[in-house]
Amino acid sequence: MSESGALPYTTLLILLELALGGMLVMQYVDLRGQATRGFIKATVIFVPILLALALWVALGLDGEAVEGFAVDAGARTALVWLLGAMTGLSVVHNALILLDREREGLLAGLVLTAASLAALALAAVMLEGAPVWLVALSLAAGSLAVGLAAVGLALGHWYLVTPRLPAQPLVELTAALLIVIVAQVALFGGAMAVSVAAPEGGRSVPLTEDPTFWLRIVVGFALPLLFGWMAWQSARIRSMMAATGLLYLATAAVLAAEIAARALMLDSARPL
Repeated sequence: MSESGALPYTTLLILLELALGGMLVMQYVDLRGQATRGFIKATVIFVPILLALALWVALGLDGEAVEGFAVDAGARTALVWLLGAMTGLSVVHNALILLDREREGLLAGLVLTAASLAALALAAVMLEGAPVWLVALSLAAGSLAVGLAAVGLALGHWYLVTPRLPAQPLVELTAALLIVIVAQVALFGGAMAVSVAAPEGGRSVPLTEDPTFWLRIVVGFALPLLFGWMAWQSARIRSMMAATGLLYLATAAVLAAEIAARALMLDSARPL
């Protein structure tokens, strides 16, 4: 069985989380209608770029296994085709938004949202190491955490452009980030409790002795909860500069933790 390195698959999963999480959160912000059209136009443009990068990485994937775990080639191929379709649709979506075709833009965004969920499901099926439902939930929660932190950070900057923008959008995004991080803690516990097949050859050190494991806990849960709560409190009193600075820290912590989590997942078969 030909085996591929973990780095390309880790890179693909992180790009997927950034693209799909950003898409899901931006669609929510657009539907809520409380942010300015300028913010929507300026932020959603990153989605096709991230999707194109994910597609480029996915096209280069090969091998029947990664870190000793089987890879479903059919799901991988389907994911490549879906990413290609999503990249094209996201370009159309951007064009509709830039042309102020709001109704058509929302419809295209809803289609992309459904496709995003399908892409997460295919990514979970592709990696045959842990229960598919647990991997799918872990990827979905990671996508939302990254998306909420990044879009919240972008929105915090937008208050410098539009100071009279209502505080409610940022309050909602930071509150949602806290909820998602708590959900990730619960999923982490489930991933540690579930029975999974051991990697071929076994791990060189026990999971709890791996520094990356503790990085996932401290940087992925403790710090985002602290910074997210402080950003939420700051947004509630319209201290947007403070909230934005805190969201910088939260976004960096969430992204670093997701990289650690996906590397650990491929190494241990546990979607941590």
